[in-house]
Amino acid sequence: MSEPPLSPAAPRIPPQPADEWAESVRETLSADIGSLGLGVSSLGEAHVFTTLARHPELFAAWLPFSSQLLLAGELPFAERELVILRVARNCESAYEWGQHVKIAAKAGLSSDDMARVAAGPDAPGWTERQSLLLRATDELHCGARIGQSTWEGLAQHLTERQLIELPMLVGHYHLLAFTLNSLQVLPEPGLPPMI
Repeated sequence: MSEPPLSPAAPRIPPQPADEWAESVRETLSADIGSLGLGVSSLGEAHVFTTLARHPELFAAWLPFSSQLLLAGELPFAERELVILRVARNCESAYEWGQHVKIAAKAGLSSDDMARVAAGPDAPGWTERQSLLLRATDELHCGARIGQSTWEGLAQHLTERQLIELPMLVGHYHLLAFTLNSLQVLPEPGLPPMI
């Protein structure tokens, strides 16, 4: 039996203050990224990055992979965000949800779309492609693989590269949700709550 979702009052490992950042991550955390539309002007404003930066070598190795999936993936931006929101919902990651609601809005998802994410792939209003992406996300969460009928449906819509990327995207955001939940990284003020 699993524990109920946490509503932590304090992080287990707090974000690192700027005056303690390692030289190896200082430039990355301070760089102006406002033009990327991620809701922050620098990575150093987000608790996820300033918490992970406490392990500079791991942070430096993780960030390029994370950036590739989030900013330069083969799946269209709105679909990446749809998948990430479903992962956040499945993993009950309030931080991941709050951050990605803001990003998903910039990707063109409506508030109705985001509300339907909680209902899952069978909610009315999804296209066949969206429903398949959400179903694949759920299957990966529950069974560690995309089922055959879902795969066959996705293969009608996605390129080979997108089919490779999809489970990696889901897996990466599971990894991040596991970390955020375990470290009890608190959402920044003003992030939308999980629905």
